[in-house]
Amino acid sequence: MTRPMSIEKVNEYGQHAVRIAIDQSAVLLEADDLDALIEHLSALRSSMRPEIPKEPLRSHQYVIEIDPCWHTEKHPLQDNTMLFLRHSGLGWAGFALPTESLARLHHALTQQLEASLEVHGMLN
Repeated sequence: MTRPMSIEKVNEYGQHAVRIAIDQSAVLLEADDLDALIEHLSALRSSMRPEIPKEPLRSHQYVIEIDPCWHTEKHPLQDNTMLFLRHSGLGWAGFALPTESLARLHHALTQQLEASLEVHGMLN
């Protein structure tokens, strides 16, 4: 027997919240609680099988963040660069990139940038 679940955004006493209801039980989560839930769920999901595919699926419609905020810094203890990307719904996600991976990313982004500049007539 499946439980009907509903998730909706509500305005509880002037503050935005999310109401999650399963059967006859419900909970209201404010932004901080929702952030904690998303973070906890992502940690749980990372240990589940099947794992997240290594490549994006062409058949899936991903939520795309347009011009996200980003931040980079050198890892204080390892030979890694930390890349943080901000998604307006999921929050900040951090990635530690070893030098080899950073070089591959740099190469891929440089190719994308050069192609884009050619299309816009900005490359000599």
